[in-house]
Amino acid sequence: MFGHFFGNYLVKNGVITEEQLDSILKSQKSSRVKMGLIAVSEKMLTARQTYEINMLQVTLDKRFGDIAVEKGYLTPEQVNKIISLQGNPYLLFIQNLTEKNLATMEEIETYIQRFKADNDFTDEDIEAFKSGDIDRLTDLFINIKKPLYKEYVSLAIRNIIRFVDSGVIFNNAELVKTRRFQHLATQCVKGDHDVFIGFEGDDDALLSIAVPYTKEQFDEVDEDVYDAVCEFTNCINGLFASKLSYEGVNIDMLPPLFYTDAELVSEQGFYSIPLIVNSKKVNLLISIDSDIMIK
Repeated sequence: MFGHFFGNYLVKNGVITEEQLDSILKSQKSSRVKMGLIAVSEKMLTARQTYEINMLQVTLDKRFGDIAVEKGYLTPEQVNKIISLQGNPYLLFIQNLTEKNLATMEEIETYIQRFKADNDFTDEDIEAFKSGDIDRLTDLFINIKKPLYKEYVSLAIRNIIRFVDSGVIFNNAELVKTRRFQHLATQCVKGDHDVFIGFEGDDDALLSIAVPYTKEQFDEVDEDVYDAVCEFTNCINGLFASKLSYEGVNIDMLPPLFYTDAELVSEQGFYSIPLIVNSKKVNLLISIDSDIMIK
């Protein structure tokens, strides 16, 4: 997740191209982080010490960690920690940046500090990016004060990551009273809380959800695509309904519906959360305990 957010920042600032970012993200899926890079990133070793160990590996038939322990640079516990981080997405992104000669470690650190400053992020925020802490990232971007909204959005994002796109990018939520749309797949929940949730997009954007979720190929947005996105929406609502039921909250899910070329209207307003799902722009729309109409 860090790679997608930070990578798009680098693209916007002309550090790398979109094609280079795509190449990095694809490379991440089939690589592991080198121990030396982890040790430097975690500030366990200096770059000079890592270089020394790498040179010794050329002449000695020993592993990186064994040499580091023998030299007194690392403890066995530190080596185990490094090994546990070899699949870390943040470190994989950094490694691919350096291996493709797109940036040095020093330049990357500078870019991260700029990324942090330009977005008013704290050190804790950056750590949330690195670890992929969805709840913390939701707090950062969604900026909705109502707890039930946050829970719902976090659940939706986690399911997008799990079933649709592990690299989904989301941006600040916007409270709106109207929204014209081309395609909308939605479902309502009624009971102790009334919930409206839907995915809206133009042209073929909803394919970005339907194709990976069903693992089927669709050429255009048709009834099958609507059914697929509605099924995904139903999955999210089902999980949330189960959680609320466990807490003693009674709700019933209504059948999913889809609409084309219409307008959503709510006097109290509803939230629109922009998503980039598999390179397509999709909006997650959500309203809780507010009247909402489709015209």
